[in-house]
Amino acid sequence: MTKRSPVLCLFVISGFCFFTGVSSLFHIIELLKNYEDAKSYCREMYTDLGTVRNLADMNDLVTAAASATTVRAWIGLENGAVWKWHWTLPEHQLVYSNWSEGEPQIKNQDACAAMDEHGKWFESDCGDKRGFVCHGNGGSTGHIFVADLTSWRAAQNHCRGLSSDLVSISSAEVNEAVLRVSLSQKVWIGLFKDPWIWSDGSSSSFRNWKPDQPNYRKDQNCVVAVFNDGGEWNDLKCQGARKFVCQGVSPLTSTTTQTTTETTTTTQLSTTTTTEVTSTTTQTTTQKTTTVQMSTSTTTIETTPTTQPNTTTLTTELITPNTTYTAYSTLSTTLSNVTTDAISASTTPMGTSAQNTTQLSYPTSTETSPSPPAGNLILIQQSMTWIEAMGYCREHHNDLVHITTEDIQEKVAEKAKNATSPYVWLGIRYTCNFDFWFWTKSTSGCYQNWAPGEGTDGTYDCGVTGAIQATGGQQWVGLPETEKLNFICSTCPD
Repeated sequence: MTKRSPVLCLFVISGFCFFTGVSSLFHIIELLKNYEDAKSYCREMYTDLGTVRNLADMNDLVTAAASATTVRAWIGLENGAVWKWHWTLPEHQLVYSNWSEGEPQIKNQDACAAMDEHGKWFESDCGDKRGFVCHGNGGSTGHIFVADLTSWRAAQNHCRGLSSDLVSISSAEVNEAVLRVSLSQKVWIGLFKDPWIWSDGSSSSFRNWKPDQPNYRKDQNCVVAVFNDGGEWNDLKCQGARKFVCQGVSPLTSTTTQTTTETTTTTQLSTTTTTEVTSTTTQTTTQKTTTVQMSTSTTTIETTPTTQPNTTTLTTELITPNTTYTAYSTLSTTLSNVTTDAISASTTPMGTSAQNTTQLSYPTSTETSPSPPAGNLILIQQSMTWIEAMGYCREHHNDLVHITTEDIQEKVAEKAKNATSPYVWLGIRYTCNFDFWFWTKSTSGCYQNWAPGEGTDGTYDCGVTGAIQATGGQQWVGLPETEKLNFICSTCPD
């Protein structure tokens, strides 16, 4: 039986399959935390620490940091201690190779690859100087050979200046084309080796290091973006307390002020959008955060001091979805024994009196929004943690599946029957700080299908994510994100 109960409804804020731009991808958090604490915060409040997949992402991140006046911040790149080869062009997999005999070398150190005069590849120190080949815009015949002798990184920067990158080689035909255009000289190609991995499990090969970085000094296993150097990256010790970059859509949004109100109250709720709350004591503290995101409604609290117990009037003003821009923060307002997890807040002094106005914004609506098409659903019969599964889906498809209608539930249930694990990961996550479940991307619909004692009726620790039963009633359950399960990815609808 389908269970329905109150749930936070999130709205689609874009007609595209992927969320892009500063407002939905990156969030500069101006709290100071070490790397592991920053990662935990992002996974709890958003999706994960920021992953930079290409130059467009990097430009968005620099723009976000400029508006937040942030000098440096943690991103989600960390030392994985296993050196692997990657193509520089994002999303290109190493499906073809043409190494010379005895290559590549088995060394745990950064290295780059070059092509010899016979079209064979060899490992080389990235500081060596030679010509190079950039990707062109015309397929295998559009490659660009540059005869200037330079280091591998300088060669890559030259190609990026052409809105391209060092060449990636995916077949023997492409390899032959690169050999021809290079005039049979030894040239750099876009293959490099390093040990760095992304916190969210993404296989993105994009790198944006400062000159002479990373230097791999002792315990420098985490990475910051240095925004006064154009956002270039530096490896640092993970224990340092720094600002950081989160990615993904948060379950809550706010302007640049965080407000916590503790009260002793008697609450009277009406059937309209206005609620009268009588309180006897109020204590307010403020903490600054900065990021950008959309919200769908606004609530105003006005507190007027009188000679009698304070009276607080809570009025909700509905806003058309997708038109109000606010910023993320964490806000908890406690009224007597009832805790309201607010979504957006800003406190503004009014004149010279003690009167304050606090605006709250909740992603809610008086209308039912249609859910976006689910696209194709793909069951991945590999067992991964929830974070790994999400990274895989975003890398190869769209995202972990979101179930927002009964129709999608039926399709997911049918796919889950073929799983090799007892449960199958979904794209839903629990926030222990605010005690509710949310889909990892902004999605319309309030459909739920929790198993008894799960969902809003369950009690969970932090780090819990959602899965569907592979058999039986095929309802949803909350499980530790570290469990390894099959998962279902969604693709963009045709």
